[in-house]
Amino acid sequence: MRTETLERDVEALMLALTDAYAKAAVTPGGLSWLRVHHVPARRLIARLVRRLSSIREPARDIEESQPFVVAHDSAAIGYVSYDVTEAGVAYVLGRQHVEPQPEPTTAHLEGTEPPTRAASTPVCALSWSSRHAATLLPVLVELADRGVPTTVVDASTEPEQRFPEPPMPGITVVRMPESVFAPEGGPPVPWEAALVDNLYASAGGHELSLGRLARLVSYVVVRSAGCTQPSWAAALRAERWLDEILALLRPRALVCSNDTSPLGILAVGAAERVGADTVYVQHGAWVDSQVGWRAQHCRFIAVMGARDVRVAQNWTRRADARTHLVGQPRFDALANIDSVRHRAYLRDLMEAQGHAQPPRIAVWACQPFSEQRLAGQFDVVVEGLRNATRRWGLVIAPHPAQSLSAFTPLLDSAEDVAVAVAAPDVGARGCLAGADALISASSTCGIEALLLDVPVLELTLPATPTLELAEHGAAQRCTSAAEITVSLARIDRTPAAVRIPDAAKDSICRWNGRSAAAVADLVVGVMAQNSAPDAPALRTQGPPMTANPRTVPATEGADQ
Repeated sequence: MRTETLERDVEALMLALTDAYAKAAVTPGGLSWLRVHHVPARRLIARLVRRLSSIREPARDIEESQPFVVAHDSAAIGYVSYDVTEAGVAYVLGRQHVEPQPEPTTAHLEGTEPPTRAASTPVCALSWSSRHAATLLPVLVELADRGVPTTVVDASTEPEQRFPEPPMPGITVVRMPESVFAPEGGPPVPWEAALVDNLYASAGGHELSLGRLARLVSYVVVRSAGCTQPSWAAALRAERWLDEILALLRPRALVCSNDTSPLGILAVGAAERVGADTVYVQHGAWVDSQVGWRAQHCRFIAVMGARDVRVAQNWTRRADARTHLVGQPRFDALANIDSVRHRAYLRDLMEAQGHAQPPRIAVWACQPFSEQRLAGQFDVVVEGLRNATRRWGLVIAPHPAQSLSAFTPLLDSAEDVAVAVAAPDVGARGCLAGADALISASSTCGIEALLLDVPVLELTLPATPTLELAEHGAAQRCTSAAEITVSLARIDRTPAAVRIPDAAKDSICRWNGRSAAAVADLVVGVMAQNSAPDAPALRTQGPPMTANPRTVPATEGADQ
């Protein structure tokens, strides 16, 4: 099924479902269940449409005990993916008449109270992943240096995703209780209510019941868990908790790095109810084909690169939204990176594991794909190096979500190529500055390598998502082993000829070493516009915010 057709069918189903059933359940703050859970609902519907497009007739004689939806661990940390089974397909098409089992309809709120005492703070930040923390912490340190305190609401449910202990005074971390995310009960579509069963929509060449689709989505929303995919009951608890903590903190600005997932939407709503402005800080590359929901809900949007400005304008759901081009705060540290130490690490690794000292070393920044896809990429990469006059060695850099055992069968299959595996706590980020080339499909380490003038080979294989760096002239597109060989030979012979122009870098990520300061300037400007009459004056390091325009030009945003 073509991507355009899939997206059109998914969008049509989401709109039809929202029109028919959005009001079936609403939070006390006025948010529909299909707005709060839009991302997980959309993901499920996308999988359903793919299945519908691949079949002519649904299966018959399905066992009544077969579930409608099955859960699978996802490569993305903290996420669970849901697949629609044959029984689920037959159900939405009206061929299966066994109803999903209902869940309790009460959402217990006991034991989830926020702290009863919390000093008011001008800035509140929201984090539930290590990527959020790495993006926001440099900004909060900059604000603390200027005398602007911040309270961080840490909603993570996994130890490795926790917001770190603050490195200085002025940053306070408040942990959201894990009990908020207990996944019991509270179906968004009441089971006792008779849904209208004569509403239909078309998708994948089939006509399906919207009422049954609402039940199917509800079936997942009831059972999902954790901070990334909270159940409906958990969403109600989270909204109440956020309302109460923000009422205590009384911030003038909420800063976050996700405003489309359930927690982000709930936090933006809670902030606006206490009169706070909202600031979104982009934490990773936006690739259209990899985004669950093209939407932004914060009023102020801080983006990484020039290409992201237009995207933010198209995705925002607000008429008063304003976009600022600031770069990536967590990349500020690249200015102090020790390339000599990185190179020494790579050489020692190649000698210890690869038993060789090749003149050139490429780092393969891995992503947590399936073992089959990982093996397919490895075969292409190794073949490309094998044909590169034996001057290249390869260091495999695992993703933090991968274990070293995933690479054992790959190493056994590598012949005539010196291969080593970096330690998981080092990864690509801990050694890429010493590489002669970085090979990647969709790792953001490709952007870091680009900024450090390490040539990037973008692995563009069938059904493999990329960061689309090559489309902006920021990487060499490699669709085969032969193209990898050609690119490596070019790097080896004339390394200066493969340097990326500054304009191409800027389109991906503006980098001048002061992105955290630029975001801090934005936050301070937002607070100044949202100040109480007796609020103290705030210090900025850049020019004042421009009034009225929806988008700040790239040249202006860079200096904020």
